[in-house]
Amino acid sequence: MNDVERAISEIANIRAQLAASTRFRGIAPKATALTGVLSFAVAVAQTLWPETLAQDALRYISVWAAVTIASIVIAASEAISRYRRLHTQMTDALLSTTVRQILPFGAAGAIITVVICKFSVSSAWLLPGVWQILIALIGFAAMPSLPRAIVWAAGWYFLCGSIVLVLAGSSGELSPWMMGVPLAIGQSAVALIMHFADAESVGEQHSGRD
Repeated sequence: MNDVERAISEIANIRAQLAASTRFRGIAPKATALTGVLSFAVAVAQTLWPETLAQDALRYISVWAAVTIASIVIAASEAISRYRRLHTQMTDALLSTTVRQILPFGAAGAIITVVICKFSVSSAWLLPGVWQILIALIGFAAMPSLPRAIVWAAGWYFLCGSIVLVLAGSSGELSPWMMGVPLAIGQSAVALIMHFADAESVGEQHSGRD
C-alpha cells in the first residue's frame, strides 16, 4: 500500500468514526408521530371490523406487517430528505452507519415473521412481542447516535414486548391493542424526544452565533 492509498484509507476510517459518533438527526418528529397515529388507527379498525382485518392470526399479522412497511417508508423517506439537509458533508457515511445499526434487527424480524407465517401459523402469537423487543434493541443499539433520552423509549418497547409475550402466550389470542398501544405511545415518545433534541440543537446554534 503506497502513501496515497494509506492516506485515503485513514481518511475513510476517520469519516466512519465521525459518523458513528455523530448524533443521527434524520428522525423527523412529525413523521414519527404519524406512524404512532397510524398504529392506533389500525388497532381501532381491527377492533371494529375484526372479520375483515383480524379474521385469523395470518390476517392479523399481515395487517401489522403492512403497517410496519408503511411506517418504514414514511420514516425512511423523511429521514433521507432531512439527513441531506442537515448533514451535507457526511450524508453517505452517516446513512451507512445508521443502516448497519438497524438492518440486522430488521432482517431478523422479517425472517422470523416469514418462517412463522409459512411453517407455524399457530405460533403467530409470538410475533407482536418479538417485533417490539426488536424495536427496543434497535433503540439500544443506536443510542450512541441518538439523544440519551431514547433509552426510555427503547425501555418502553422492551417492557411492552415482554408483557405482550406473556399475555399472548397465556391466552393464545392476538389483540389489536397488543400492537396499537405500545406503538402509539412508543412512537409518540420518540417523536417528543427528537422534537426537544432538535429544539435544543437549534438553541445551541443560536447561542454559538451570539
